Amino acid sequence: MSDDELIDEERLEYEERRTGLTRAQLLARGVGLAAVGALGGRAEAALGALEAKPKRGGRLTWALEQDPVHIAPFGQTLTSGHWGKEFIYDSLVEWDRNLNQRPALAESWKVVNNKTVDFTLKRGIKFHNGKEVTAADAKYSFDLQAAPPPPGTVATLSQFPAIDKTEVLSKYRLRIHLKKPDASLFGYLAWSRYSPIVPQGMYDQLNPAREGIGTGPFKLVRYTPNDAVELVRNPNFWRKGQPYLDALTLKVLTDEQARVAALRAGAIDGATLSPDAARQFVGQRGFKVLKNYTAAFRELQLTLKDPSKPWIDGRVRRAVNHAINRQEMINKVYGGNGAYSGHVPPGYGPWPLSQKELRTKYEKFDLALARRLMAAAGHQRGFPVKLTTFSTPPDFAALASVLKEQLKRINIDVDIEAQEPGTFGARNSAGSFEWDLTARGMRGDVIGYTNEFNPSNAIYGRWFGDYKNKLMWRRVGALQVTLDQKKRLPIAKALEKQLLDSVLIEIPLIAVQKFQVVRTRVHNMYVAFSDFNTGLRYAWVD
Repeated sequence: MSDDELIDEERLEYEERRTGLTRAQLLARGVGLAAVGALGGRAEAALGALEAKPKRGGRLTWALEQDPVHIAPFGQTLTSGHWGKEFIYDSLVEWDRNLNQRPALAESWKVVNNKTVDFTLKRGIKFHNGKEVTAADAKYSFDLQAAPPPPGTVATLSQFPAIDKTEVLSKYRLRIHLKKPDASLFGYLAWSRYSPIVPQGMYDQLNPAREGIGTGPFKLVRYTPNDAVELVRNPNFWRKGQPYLDALTLKVLTDEQARVAALRAGAIDGATLSPDAARQFVGQRGFKVLKNYTAAFRELQLTLKDPSKPWIDGRVRRAVNHAINRQEMINKVYGGNGAYSGHVPPGYGPWPLSQKELRTKYEKFDLALARRLMAAAGHQRGFPVKLTTFSTPPDFAALASVLKEQLKRINIDVDIEAQEPGTFGARNSAGSFEWDLTARGMRGDVIGYTNEFNPSNAIYGRWFGDYKNKLMWRRVGALQVTLDQKKRLPIAKALEKQLLDSVLIEIPLIAVQKFQVVRTRVHNMYVAFSDFNTGLRYAWVD
């Protein structure tokens, strides 16, 4: 069975659990090994037909495993921050569950030339405060995206397209002028993480870290840090008939056992759990276990700005890469649920390298080679290093522990420091670390996974220092400006192979399956590849 078939097999198993139908029934409805996630709208229609007719009303409480820290719409580095704000705001474009781009606040758009795109907004869409959305609001929002005010950070600009300026053509028409051709624009908008549209002047009217006004399916009641984000239905939501829920509460429960207990007690309706914790609910009456790969692969990040550090030598970085036993990580920390990941995670369309290439070449576990490389670099006796990671969720501590034991084999002494998410995110953005064990997230376009290798981005200097690599820069630039997707694919593959060969500031580790457990009263929820909780936009309860 091929790697792609294995992933599709997992999706088929997921649909069996989600719908309660047998495999034969799913296959009869066209939900087969190539149907889920590969047939775009047809697969989505097939899955939609399997659900009962949605019901209006009711409340749903969902547990967040990390506090959002703040819910400002712009410049948020933490994925948990987007978890807290994703139902308040919309962008001009959005993804469906299969990552197909479709209009959201924009009715349509036209590529005038390779540096000019015109967007026409839908008429009559209203913000939560009753104000109609106009092109002036969109321009205000793009201006803030280009220079995120506090508590946002400019570190997110590594994902910002090459927008020179925006121009209001009329009440409902906005023109985007690009500095250069940029293929990432539409994916950036569809991702929505950094591209919400807010009312003009919002930052002068409220505290965006704790308050917000958007066009999303739910209106913010209050955000209480380390407690909950409370939301109520937006009765004027632009998608007719939605949302189905009257209220949605995002309850912060950083302790996994607390989430498990809350599920059993009925205090929450759903949560993300580790594979071991989710396994407890398999076959239990009243619960459904959902799983899927997500874009949030685990990665080791290094800074190259201090010339005195041993890992400035590329042989040391390559030694670290080949001393890591990724399959052992998958087995010990994730119960066998995982895959190797390059800089582009498996499942992200045609862009990733194959599992065979990663396992047998670029990320091959080869302890003998690792030891030879350390000796050749003059570091056979090893060195100490500070590894910082998240304090929650618990898999980061477990993964750090396995990494520490593995690197002992080449005499690297890893000192682990767990940090709360806000501190970790701020220090990571500033480049104030030696090594970070972190998770990457969704990117609107494949270039998003390599933006930090572009010397024009702010993060480059913070992580790389004076490092130069002209071939890498040329490939990053070509991937950015080439609009033809067929021509982009070989450029992306060549860049990925170069980055994995060189082992620069990032050592990709593994892609993991995300598990979510929901009560059977919850319908339409799914594990989004984006690592967001997008399904809650469309969820309904009995």
